[in-house]
Amino acid sequence: MENRSIKVKFVGFWNGCVPEKTRIYLDLSKLYDVVLSEEPDYIICSCFPPYYEYCKYPQIRIMDCGENYIPDFNLVDYAICRYPIKFLDRCFYHPGCIDFRGRFIDLLSRNRDFTADDLAKKPYFANFIASHESENSIRGDFFKLLSKYKRVESPGSYLNNMKDGMTVNWKDSSKNDFQRKSKFTLCFESTKHAGFVTEKITDAFYSDTVPIYFGSDEVFTVFNRDALVYCPSREAFDETIERVIALDKDDEAYLKMLNQPIFNPEFDYEDHVAEYERFLRNIFDQPKEQAYRRSRVYVPHEHELFLLEKNEKNQPRKKFFDFLKK
Repeated sequence: MENRSIKVKFVGFWNGCVPEKTRIYLDLSKLYDVVLSEEPDYIICSCFPPYYEYCKYPQIRIMDCGENYIPDFNLVDYAICRYPIKFLDRCFYHPGCIDFRGRFIDLLSRNRDFTADDLAKKPYFANFIASHESENSIRGDFFKLLSKYKRVESPGSYLNNMKDGMTVNWKDSSKNDFQRKSKFTLCFESTKHAGFVTEKITDAFYSDTVPIYFGSDEVFTVFNRDALVYCPSREAFDETIERVIALDKDDEAYLKMLNQPIFNPEFDYEDHVAEYERFLRNIFDQPKEQAYRRSRVYVPHEHELFLLEKNEKNQPRKKFFDFLKK
């Protein structure tokens, strides 16, 4: 039996985005025949400039946002976002650390049986890979403090300390290849918000290092607390670094952590996937006129018009999103 056809248009994604390669396109393609159209029934939107361009389209709007951005449900009907928002059938919480393909899938079947020989293949103490500073300078300050104990390799574009400015790239294998040479990986989120857990910790586990993680404590709903070093706050910097130093000086203790199961035993990946599929089917399997959730009259409509007018007059300034163009 052939999948039903749905006509969609992608609006507000990053510069150079290829819709057919996005997560949501690939996910929808498992359930439907997805047709990219200039006369769509559904708008798939995100938060990149030109800002609020999706407000030009009267169709059903589904926001798929991978950033630390809470969708405005006055403007969109549904959202897949990084925050654990419960709002009728309108929002699905999908942490960025969970990927339905690739690295996360690989981790589900990883056999962690590292030995002293594996540890000997790690020439670096720790690595720090970032393209920009985090909120309240947490990333940079921790990096500088830990570096007082031992050198922390920093081949990102932010605080790069490599010979000749060598960098690695998250778009290919160079980032993970470099991380694999390190005992520890600093994976600090750009901001600490409840539920906001990105791919940074997934990359650290994928590269067979011990993550030093700063961010939402909801990371433990997915990952095993005993498999990582958690830094809850700036006030815990000294305590966190003492724990890292203790592990660095005790190979047996380090290998014990490196060999811990990656996931919280209560985390059910299959259940998460099934819930996600139910969320998508609920949107697209109902008659289109019944699928609208946002108000399209009065104050919300005026709000849209205001945002569109502001967007026409004010082109977005250069942002750190520009690193996506590289």
